[in-house]
Amino acid sequence: MKKKIKYYYIFLYLSFIVITIRLFELQILDNNYYLEKLSSRQNKIIYEDTSLRGRIYDRNNKLLVDNKLIPTIYYKKEEGMTSKDEIILAKEVSQKLDLDYHKLTKSYLKDFYILENNDIIEKRIKKSDKDKLEKRQITANEYYQIKKNLVTDDDLSIYSDDDKKYIYLYYLMNNNYSYMEKIIKENCSIEEFMYFSENNHNLHGFDTKYNYGRSYVYGDTLRNILGNVGSIPEEMKEYYLGRGYNINDKVGLSNIEFVYDDYLKGSKAMYLIKDNEKILIKEPVKGNDLYLTIDIDLQKMVDGILEDEVKKAKSAYNSKYYNHSYVMISDTLGNILSMNGKEIMNGKIVDVAIGNITDTVTAGSVVKAASMIVGYDTGSIKIGEVIKDECIKIKATPKKCSIYNMGNINDINALAFSSNVYQFKTAIRVGGGKYRYNESLKINDKAFDIYRDYFGRFGLGVNTGIELPNESRGYKGTNREPGLLLNFAIGQYDTYTNIQLNQYISTVAQNGVRYKMHLLKMIKDNDGKIIYQNEPEILNKLDVAEKYIKRVQAGLKAVTTYGSGRKYVSIDASGKTGTSESFIDSNHDGKIDTETISTNFVMYAPSIEPKVAISINSPNIGTPESEYRYPINQNVIKKITSNINKYLK
Repeated sequence: MKKKIKYYYIFLYLSFIVITIRLFELQILDNNYYLEKLSSRQNKIIYEDTSLRGRIYDRNNKLLVDNKLIPTIYYKKEEGMTSKDEIILAKEVSQKLDLDYHKLTKSYLKDFYILENNDIIEKRIKKSDKDKLEKRQITANEYYQIKKNLVTDDDLSIYSDDDKKYIYLYYLMNNNYSYMEKIIKENCSIEEFMYFSENNHNLHGFDTKYNYGRSYVYGDTLRNILGNVGSIPEEMKEYYLGRGYNINDKVGLSNIEFVYDDYLKGSKAMYLIKDNEKILIKEPVKGNDLYLTIDIDLQKMVDGILEDEVKKAKSAYNSKYYNHSYVMISDTLGNILSMNGKEIMNGKIVDVAIGNITDTVTAGSVVKAASMIVGYDTGSIKIGEVIKDECIKIKATPKKCSIYNMGNINDINALAFSSNVYQFKTAIRVGGGKYRYNESLKINDKAFDIYRDYFGRFGLGVNTGIELPNESRGYKGTNREPGLLLNFAIGQYDTYTNIQLNQYISTVAQNGVRYKMHLLKMIKDNDGKIIYQNEPEILNKLDVAEKYIKRVQAGLKAVTTYGSGRKYVSIDASGKTGTSESFIDSNHDGKIDTETISTNFVMYAPSIEPKVAISINSPNIGTPESEYRYPINQNVIKKITSNINKYLK
């Protein structure tokens, strides 16, 4: 017994020594480390996006986008609230809120089922999976995913539509850290706002406040260009969280608001979370202000003209398939002054300005200035060369003609009167072919690459540089039959956007210098200091003899002086008309089945030292069954040019 007691005392003595050493380490040596650990558990630094977004102005300092107060219902978890308490609360509150529970995903519904029925799901898990978790062969997240996969549709069928309302509300209540305010509903009704304001003392964490949202001063004008602001979309969640955003942050979702979000969003308020209380340690800072190249007065003027003419065109004869037109105006240095698009949808006119960069059209004869440059620079034609305009016939294909047989015609008049045959014969030469009536035609198919290379340097079939996402490059045909090269030369093969047509005619106006298209003029900080100034940016210079550019410019001047565009303009200008065959799916069955006629016009003014470039296209304005087509392009351009000088200061 004495031996046992002795060993016991020795054990106690050694244990005391170990405990003393460990206490010394904890309290003396590692004191700071554990104080930091304690502080990190009790205190957190969080950021909340309560700052105002920057405003957006036009080029003349006119306000386009402002901030406004939005009535908002939010929830912040009270201390001591359990999941069971929150579910009971969600059931009660959901009766007072009109929420779109259809946003509730199947994935979260499974999460909720597991929350309420974890024992049932645990019984379904294989012992081997439980062993893997215990042996740390799988993570807790992987184990949870196994549980989630075991929840069946039959399990979820127990939830009615009313159940899904409170489940969705419960999801919103827990969709972030517990100490954060969760937005439950923005733009709530007056009745909802008053109920939650008056009863917040009984609603255990629900309350109201005013958040800031966006106000678009000119309504629908340019709305699809300016873009939208909203909650982080599910598919972008990881991207934004990785950049330090919170899940409830408001971000730019599209176009200008999206592209310049880093400038517009401002900086967040910084809070210290201590003892479950928020302490402000850094004020939020308002975002920077954007100034666009857009002239809103010009934009509104053109919108009014276009809307009026679209209505008239739709009610005119032979306009069964017509429903929209696009107009773009720039200053020939890439600064976009207006982007206009109007479409008749379900009997109403809607703004579709974004179509200038997303929708493509068969351009027709407007591209002939570029085609003429191809001919000159490859040595296929000479300045002043006369070519006979007559229908040409390739074996096993229909005749290819101009609008009428023009006889012997030089290069200037070929542009003025829009000779197709002049371009056909030029294209044959570019391709190294020999034309004989009703015989097969052979060409070097590299001629397609030659044409596309020149066209690209004008801005056709390539990105224009505009900062907006989703810009279309257009369609590039892959078939290289000889007849299609002839079609290409008159704008009847590849397709282009209206912004490409605008950049193309601007490049001609600038003697072959192509400028990047853009909408941003400058950015100012909260003190009014310019922190970014957008300057004209040259994308490329057309490496051709100046005399060729000047000759084409003379041809475009002839178009508006005595040629096909003589009735279009009210000022000194140069330009080119274009009519093209186009094809549509008229019954929406996925098959192209109907031929239509589309019209285009491009111009710059004045002819010497140009200040402005204008492009317009009106797809499907008529059908081949009738020669009549409502002259919408002519009417719109005539009205614009009658009023444009006052905007070109």
